[in-house]
Amino acid sequence: MRERHLRSVLMVKAIEEVDRAGSILPPGDRAQATREAMRALGVTSDDAGSGASEAVQARALADRAERLLAPLVERHAIVGEVLGRTRTPAWILALLLLLAFASGIALSALDGSRRINILAFPFLGLITWNLVAYVVLVVAWLRRRRGAEPVSAPARPWLGRAFARRIGPLVKRTARVHSLLGQAIGRYAEEWVEVGAPFIGQHARRWLHLAAAAVALGLIAGLYLRGMVLRYEAGWESTFLGPAAVKTILGVLFGPVAGWSGVELPRTAEAVAALRWPGGGGDAAPWIHLIALSLAAYIVVPRLLLAGLATATLGYLGRPRALPDALRPYAAGVLGSGGHVRPGGVTSVTPYAYEPSDASLAGLERWLPSATGTAARVDRRTTLRYGEEDMAGSAFDSGAHRVADLHVVLMSLAATPEAENHGVVIAAARDSARRARPPAAVRVVVDESPYVERFAGDASLASRLEERRRLWRDFVAGYGLEADLVELAGARRG
Repeated sequence: MRERHLRSVLMVKAIEEVDRAGSILPPGDRAQATREAMRALGVTSDDAGSGASEAVQARALADRAERLLAPLVERHAIVGEVLGRTRTPAWILALLLLLAFASGIALSALDGSRRINILAFPFLGLITWNLVAYVVLVVAWLRRRRGAEPVSAPARPWLGRAFARRIGPLVKRTARVHSLLGQAIGRYAEEWVEVGAPFIGQHARRWLHLAAAAVALGLIAGLYLRGMVLRYEAGWESTFLGPAAVKTILGVLFGPVAGWSGVELPRTAEAVAALRWPGGGGDAAPWIHLIALSLAAYIVVPRLLLAGLATATLGYLGRPRALPDALRPYAAGVLGSGGHVRPGGVTSVTPYAYEPSDASLAGLERWLPSATGTAARVDRRTTLRYGEEDMAGSAFDSGAHRVADLHVVLMSLAATPEAENHGVVIAAARDSARRARPPAAVRVVVDESPYVERFAGDASLASRLEERRRLWRDFVAGYGLEADLVELAGARRG
């Protein structure tokens, strides 16, 4: 599964797992996205369930997530911001490479002198550091081949901390406004660290390999730039090494590139001794060429090859038909069930502080299939009267959510919503739905018909209606749900 699609799927999965009542992603939207995704693939829910091929499930999940995310991001812009924060901006990579290249240039002038010690840092130190890094990479690869170490296990602790710092403020800010969405974003960050760790690890490897190559290129560029305007002298000095030992070291370091570079190494110990400081030394130009070629051979080329390998691995991980193991149960569940919270097909309707007319009830039955994406049998429950708020929890627990996969709390736009009355009933319905097994969904439907009838013919109806709609939307949103404002008697949605 492509990395972009994996992020989308994990975000939708986190929201669905937290949003059991369907306030963020309504059950109808989920079901419709599932049907459209499977229709686009030419498969049925039976084909896309647990017995489906990995390729079918991966493509169906990706398509379904994209269909659900587009309107979700429009309603909750924070979702798009969170998805963006799990992608590393290109400017960070560019800045990393620029800093690495500048560090290499700085290394070329580290000691501030006009002498190049052919045995000392920065050249020898940079070569040694990279050779040690190669050894570590080989050992880690061998351990993974033996199964002693998961591919991304070492990365997860620091990944978790990095994402906590990057997404934590968004989670806290969102939770203050929409607690369910805040929980979903937090869960998404946790799952991305787990499921997306292979992608994150390969990105990090590629960046680090490119940065190491950039340091070496910076050192090469620094040596040549300074060599154009300054006269360098090359030589060596050592307390413990003699000319014979240094000759051997030079053969190991520069021998692989000297043979085809056209630059000849000292052939005798006496020639090496002539380069010894103090008193010795020689022209630095041939040695700058040898150092540059050695840096290219030992660092630049291998690091670029390793960066290419990381890029190829990212391509392999992101092949469209691959489904991560962690998503298999989720795929079987949402695709095999058609995306419903429950398979029962019953919608329970409980009016509160309002007796809907026959026309409103008929309009509700006409409106529900289009809103939920499924045809369901409506189970009209006993009206909860104003003042009976303390009975709401037991009424929902013992009745509605035992038989229904979707519960509608029906209220009137003509009423002014109050926390101690309407709020208590909405919270009771929401909490009861979450406790139900399997979880049910809740929709708060506010009938506009009584309000429209009361002010029919009033020139200020449009402004009054919009003001009252805003009041109800904000009120219901405070309980983590969304209000459906519908003129049921006329089947017109606000």
